[in-house]
Amino acid sequence: MRRQRHQRWRAAVAAGLAFTMLASACADDDDDAAETDSGDSGASDDFEGTTVTIFGSEVEGELQGNQDAFEQFSEDTGITVEISGDRSFETQIGTQIDGGNPPDIALFPQPGKVNDFADDIIGLPDDVVSEVEENFDPGFTDLVTIDGELKGVPLKADLKSLVWYSPEQFETNGYEIPETFDDFLALADTMAADGNTPFCIGIGSDDATGWPMTDWVEDFMLRMKGPDVYDAWYTHEIPFNDPDVVEVGEAVVDLWSQEGYVFGGVENVAATPFADAGLPLLDGDCMMHRQGNFYSANFPEDTEFGPEGQVDAFFLPGSEEHPNITLSGGNYASALVDRPEVMEVMRFLASPEYATARAPAAGFLSPNKNVDTSQYPDELTQSFGEILAEGDPVRFDASDLMPGAVGAGTFWSAAVDITTGSKDVETAFTEVEESWPD
Repeated sequence: MRRQRHQRWRAAVAAGLAFTMLASACADDDDDAAETDSGDSGASDDFEGTTVTIFGSEVEGELQGNQDAFEQFSEDTGITVEISGDRSFETQIGTQIDGGNPPDIALFPQPGKVNDFADDIIGLPDDVVSEVEENFDPGFTDLVTIDGELKGVPLKADLKSLVWYSPEQFETNGYEIPETFDDFLALADTMAADGNTPFCIGIGSDDATGWPMTDWVEDFMLRMKGPDVYDAWYTHEIPFNDPDVVEVGEAVVDLWSQEGYVFGGVENVAATPFADAGLPLLDGDCMMHRQGNFYSANFPEDTEFGPEGQVDAFFLPGSEEHPNITLSGGNYASALVDRPEVMEVMRFLASPEYATARAPAAGFLSPNKNVDTSQYPDELTQSFGEILAEGDPVRFDASDLMPGAVGAGTFWSAAVDITTGSKDVETAFTEVEESWPD
């Protein structure tokens, strides 16, 4: 049943969907409205003393930012919201659901996983659907609308086509921000020739080890082959071991495998936690770290961001044909338990109030078009929103759109096999192809 639903859903998004980010604020001041906002404590009598549990893949700074966003909501409604996270979420959520002990709300890091668990997810009631429709572009909701039912609320947007760097190191060495994809590759060559290590890379992430490499492959796919091949790849119109796909995978591995190009060596990236991988930028041990906007939450709290700070980030340039082509991703909140207080939390998650309350947290971008962007913590984060809005075209993370067994399974395993040297790209990608559900 889940596979059949995935095929129908996959066909619906075959063309790929763009993210929309509008810098506008929204406030509902209609005191006569039938529904109350989270700032109106009128609902507190109904929910006082209730608890809603949320489980996702976010940990540490990102998890705390999410928890903090509920402070006013809990005070206003009386609902205690308990959020937990684990990097092994993809494994644990299935175990919890199958064992009959699911969280009230799951935060799925892939819309493909929402589809995989569609039979277990509660369809959203009309008031939540209305809130979603008012605040999100259909490009988000189409990904999690299954058999006519909306199964998730877009929670956060990820801008993945970014490269973190040290402005001080760039200035000291005379490096300039690359304007084209070829310039980016040439810059890495220059750094290595200067005796500097171009990249810090880590793909370790507990049970999710391997996923950071999938982002590299996706970014390179968009730039080397374009959006049409990218779409054909994730929808399985071409096989995973198609020559174009293998060529892109080999381009990534060949870059990483050059002597002195990766801090610690390519053979150690699977053992390097992704959360720690970019930190050597602060010591000048590497020059660049390709990772999404959310990585800012992994730097020390006192890190200064921006052109005058310790760390800054630039857009990974697109191709000559598509200079602004952009890779994105995002998380979705889905209800697994049908109780009034759970749906009240889901409604809040869909509101501008939630997005604005979470906006100050490091590593967060909201897909809510009515978020108050002035609440983002710094100009750098605001610029990320602008990059996302200006992306043309924008493509959602391919592995997140593939069947879960592939995009969050064999593709990750292939990354480990390739980087540890146990398999070459073609062999590993052929095994991924063989794992694709019928």
